[in-house]
Amino acid sequence: MSQQKIKKDIGSRRFLYLAILAVSFIVAYVYTFDSKLALLGDNANYYILGKSLSLGKGYTDINYVKQTSNNHYPPGYPAIISVVLLFTKAITPLKILNGIFFMMGVWVLYKLVNKITDNEVFAFIVTFLTLINSHLLWYSSVMMSEIPFFFFSILSLWAFMKIDYEKRSWRNPYLILCITTLIISYYIRSLGVALLGGYFLFFIFHKRWKSILVFSISFAAGVLPWFIRSQKLGGGSYMRQLGMINPYQPALGQADFGDFVNRFFNNFSRYVTLEIPSAIFPLKQVQYGGSYNSSEWFLGLFIVVLFFYGVFMLPKFRWLILGYILGTLAILMIWPDVWIGVRFIVPVVPLFILGFMYGLYNIMLQFRKWLSLKKMVSPYWLLLLAVLYVKPLKAIHDQAKTPYSTAWRNYFEVAKWADRNLEENVLISCGKPSLFYLYADTYTRRFKFAQDPKEQLKDLEKYKVDYIVIDQVYGNTIRYLLPVVRQYPERFEQVYHLKNPDTFLLKFKR
Repeated sequence: MSQQKIKKDIGSRRFLYLAILAVSFIVAYVYTFDSKLALLGDNANYYILGKSLSLGKGYTDINYVKQTSNNHYPPGYPAIISVVLLFTKAITPLKILNGIFFMMGVWVLYKLVNKITDNEVFAFIVTFLTLINSHLLWYSSVMMSEIPFFFFSILSLWAFMKIDYEKRSWRNPYLILCITTLIISYYIRSLGVALLGGYFLFFIFHKRWKSILVFSISFAAGVLPWFIRSQKLGGGSYMRQLGMINPYQPALGQADFGDFVNRFFNNFSRYVTLEIPSAIFPLKQVQYGGSYNSSEWFLGLFIVVLFFYGVFMLPKFRWLILGYILGTLAILMIWPDVWIGVRFIVPVVPLFILGFMYGLYNIMLQFRKWLSLKKMVSPYWLLLLAVLYVKPLKAIHDQAKTPYSTAWRNYFEVAKWADRNLEENVLISCGKPSLFYLYADTYTRRFKFAQDPKEQLKDLEKYKVDYIVIDQVYGNTIRYLLPVVRQYPERFEQVYHLKNPDTFLLKFKR
């Protein structure tokens, strides 16, 4: 067969694969797309910070009266949001943009896996399983940073594999692209620093000491402005939270060595038994709070061991992938163990799929060799595992089509009413202030967690609160805010009320 014929066949097959991936993505994305605002605090905070940037007010919490500079969220994703907000204030375009980032990331993943394995069929299978993974699809229609981070980090990895080390740095476009997207990844999520783990491990095994220096200096120079700003504002909040026993209960104090040891084993156990298996095969909702049984340990260890086996068997760039994954897991192992969920490993789920599937494929090849079979083992057999991905897609489809509970609908309706009827720039104290702000467009603040009604009253007076919301979506509202209304009814005036369930907007008489 002539070289021209081979190239033509490869091109036709590649076109077919990409067409299948494109159609599959469109079908899966439309099927699972959720137009509702996710009931998370972080997505609302990203929007608020993006809005602040688009209005030229800097990187500030404009939902607060003092409009303080934010030093918690990396600025990368809010900066992306701010560009969109120059054209529209709607949330749906931002969700669709994340879908576009996912689509582009999947395309780069296809090229990356093909580069690593020199096996276009296998690359197609890994990419197909990635684009129908329910975790990735869910986050691709949520206003969060996981999917943009996935795109820029996978683009950085791909560019790394294309670097020509014979060229000078300033003439090396893939080197420039790799470092630029590395820095962008870090600005989107601090976990982007784990990419350096992959790059450095690769350089160490290939004895490229000069490259370590180039990447170190470039990365340091790129993140220096954010570091300087953070230090001026008292240091990064993530580092402060990392040192706490529980960031949600600061009164517990700082973590000591024993706390970090316990945290490591708690995180290790949870990721092995629950979150890594769920990331690759999202068959059921992860249940937290109980002990891990023997079947969960067996299945989790089997998946993790097979993943690492697959990574070690990769024909090329195994140390790059291994270093990135180990860097990511090393950071996650020392995070506060109250930060739970597959969310933190969502951007590396495609690499978990890559390693696991390559490990499984190599076992199939070994069996062929041991049995002395002449017939080739096709990677297409791995597509049978796609059956395990169908049920989770149905689950997030149903979730997307399910309307808000009446409690949440009332909460947002009160916010919309406040936007239409209250004077500008009033301060409203409520349980979910960032989510409330997105519809009320006025200053918001969470009430103090004080059970003594007298102490709560003093706090409302101290911060000059104008209105409060008694809602049914946040248990702490009933626990901390409702008692002060009951004890001092003369200090509050009802201005708006929705029933089923009762949700109140009350004016605070200072």
